[in-house]
Amino acid sequence: MGDGEERTVIETGHAATPGSDAEDQRAENELARRARDGDAAAFDALVRRFHRPVYRFCWRLVRSADAEDLAQDTFVRAFVHFERFDPERPVLPWLIAIARRLCLDLLRRRKMMARVETLPVTDPPAPGPEGEASLREQLSRIERALDDLDEGPRVAIVLFHIEEMSYRDIAAALEVPMGTVMTWLHRGRAQLKRALESGSGP
Repeated sequence: MGDGEERTVIETGHAATPGSDAEDQRAENELARRARDGDAAAFDALVRRFHRPVYRFCWRLVRSADAEDLAQDTFVRAFVHFERFDPERPVLPWLIAIARRLCLDLLRRRKMMARVETLPVTDPPAPGPEGEASLREQLSRIERALDDLDEGPRVAIVLFHIEEMSYRDIAAALEVPMGTVMTWLHRGRAQLKRALESGSGP
C-alpha cells in the first residue's frame, strides 16, 4: 500500500498540491537562510507559515489552552537557537522536535494525559444536521482511539496522516530511527482500524 492509500485511514481534509512542493521548499529554505542571518522579517514569515501546524501538534499532546503558549514558546526557543538550524533542511520537523520537548516537559510537570476535550478537532462544516452528527461521532471515535495509543504511535499517526509529514521528517522531529516511525505507524493503524470497525474505542 502506498503513502497515498495509507493516508485514507484518516480523513484529513487536505488538498494535494504536488506541483508547488518544490517551489514552496525553495521559498522555505530562502526564508530559513535569511532568518539564520538575523532577518527578523524572514523569521516572522516562518512563524506565520508554521504557527498552525505547531499549535495543532501541541494541542494534540496537551489537549488544553496551554497549547497556544507552548506554540509561542516553540518559536521563541527556535529564534534563540536558530544559528543551530541547517537552512537546507525542512523547518517544520525541527520546530516539531522543539514543541514535543516542551509539551512533554509540561505533561511530566503536571502528570497529566492528553484526554481533556476542550477544543474542536476539526472545523470543516458538514452538509446537514444528520451528516454533522455522524461526522462528530466518527471524529469522536477516532479521537478516543488516538488517545488509547501509546505516545509514539499516536504522535506518528498525527504527523503522518494529519500534518502529512514524510517518514524522514517524522523521524527527525521525534528524534528516532525511520524504522521506528514505520513500526509505530503500523501498530497505530492496526489499533485504529480495530477501534473504528468495532464502532467504539478499544
